[in-house]
Amino acid sequence: MNMILRTLLIACFPVIGKAFYPCPRSWCETCLPVKIHDAPGIGFDLTPSYGVSAAHYYNGTVVEVAQIQGKPEYLELMKRLANGAEHPLYRPAKLRPKGYVQNPGFLSYPFTSLFEWLYMKRNPSRHEEVDEAHELQILIEMLGDLKHDTERKLHHSLDRVAVTSPDLHALSPGLVNFALQQTDLRTWVGDSKFYPDHLVEADAVYANNGFGLCENYHDLWECEDEFDYTDTSAVLFVSFSRQSLYASIIEPIHGQALARFTRDENNVLDFEVGLDRLLQAEPSELLWARLRSQLTGLSRPWRSTITHLILAGENATYPRFVAELKDAFVGLPQLATGIMPVKDDAKGDLTFAAARGAALYARRRQEVQSDCSEPPTCELSRRTERLQGSLKDELR
Repeated sequence: MNMILRTLLIACFPVIGKAFYPCPRSWCETCLPVKIHDAPGIGFDLTPSYGVSAAHYYNGTVVEVAQIQGKPEYLELMKRLANGAEHPLYRPAKLRPKGYVQNPGFLSYPFTSLFEWLYMKRNPSRHEEVDEAHELQILIEMLGDLKHDTERKLHHSLDRVAVTSPDLHALSPGLVNFALQQTDLRTWVGDSKFYPDHLVEADAVYANNGFGLCENYHDLWECEDEFDYTDTSAVLFVSFSRQSLYASIIEPIHGQALARFTRDENNVLDFEVGLDRLLQAEPSELLWARLRSQLTGLSRPWRSTITHLILAGENATYPRFVAELKDAFVGLPQLATGIMPVKDDAKGDLTFAAARGAALYARRRQEVQSDCSEPPTCELSRRTERLQGSLKDELR
């Protein structure tokens, strides 16, 4: 019996510390219909300064859809979340607040988000309750505005989206997902034990630039296998807007994008060195020096070789900023890709870079069921369904 159990464990967890996918995934009892399988993937990005959305269609077309500038209360919220206490779900057990009960593991979305929120509502002080309700309402308003504007421009209603955001201590996936539920939207992030419960901006932009993407994303284990012989390295992400500078370092396991465990290993968010402040300040050189210091302090020294520098943000192409980037990282000749192109039409507007990556993730998730594997016959049935649909259109 022990030998049998040991064999099952080895089969279910082939690479300790790499995959940890629950095993096995059962066969699906039903197939995804074409209207779901071929539906566009919708991605939202909650940046420190604004919210944006993008759509990734089944034929590969990507549309940059909506941009909502953050109101003053949204900017203040992001400042508080950057400096706030880490969410108890991500603390070591011995550091969690007294009375905290971790998600027992059998709860899945949307119950995980509700579980976290109920705990936070039950335990804080009266002052904290008011603050958290206000913070939630600000997120709901931003997500609701994004939903409304995206639906208006795409001319169809939204059902499910993937939301990416900065990896701020107090901006938990549970908080974002709970806010999303209040806008009558479902999420692709944290909905399944087989897939990521958090999609950080750096990872989304990394994927949008074509890095770390597996060919066979329909099969989790075959997707993992594509990266078996790839070294793990560090990716430096820099986002620059009118209001803020956000930079982070991620270390995708074996270089794989959109994997389960990618988080910011280190990050910085500074609202004092946004482009508006840099242009208005007299003298401005002190703030430019502060910006350079934030960037170099984040990346030097770093334990792993930084092989990619990826950019995002509405002002990431500003000439002085690009010059400062090159100056800040002149001592990192090991960068394999260099600073990403100032304007790369293939990757689109850098304002939407993370939203495009989130939309790519959502598009891939549209084609697979969350907790089971489809048999090969499912794609055959969808081909028949598409053909029948084409014939009906021709007869009209």
